[in-house]
Amino acid sequence: LFVLVFLRPGSATAGSRPIRVLVSLWVEQTLFLVASTALRTFDYVETYSLTNMRLTALIWMALVAVGLASILWRLLAAKSSGWLVNANAGAVAAVLAICSVVDLSAVSAAWNIRHAREVGGRGVPLDLCYMGGLGGAAVVSLAELDRMPIPEDLRRRAAVVRQHLANELRRNGESWRSWTWRDTRRLQRLEA
Repeated sequence: LFVLVFLRPGSATAGSRPIRVLVSLWVEQTLFLVASTALRTFDYVETYSLTNMRLTALIWMALVAVGLASILWRLLAAKSSGWLVNANAGAVAAVLAICSVVDLSAVSAAWNIRHAREVGGRGVPLDLCYMGGLGGAAVVSLAELDRMPIPEDLRRRAAVVRQHLANELRRNGESWRSWTWRDTRRLQRLEA
């Protein structure tokens, strides 16, 4: 809003080089802060695990970084205010479209399974309580865990969680109110 109001093309402040330099430095500093926050979030993921909240925070930070980069590009390339609004609206629309198609919970579950310490990954031990909390999104990843060389105790505990989630998916599939295409696909993949 600041850039749109005070640095619009043709305004008295838009032609001021010191103001443009200061705004550019401010945007670059903010971009650096977003990048350092994203790196810290990656450290949390590596130290603990990937959760939906961390995944959505990373997506949000990427969207903020795109917005800041577009502000900087607008200042350096003398783009119009309409271009800035359209660029940011396009970025938001793209993120919303992708997030409406991609199952973020399944992404978290798959990442945690692949990076769990028990399967030779560098991550933390697998948190089956969190996996169970992901609901049907974790059922396919838990089934893939069965094909990996893991301790027998973990295999039994994971099978209990997987069976509970699969039963829940089957119950949901019996009612037209709770049926979803995504859950039907999960059951098909589980049975395959």
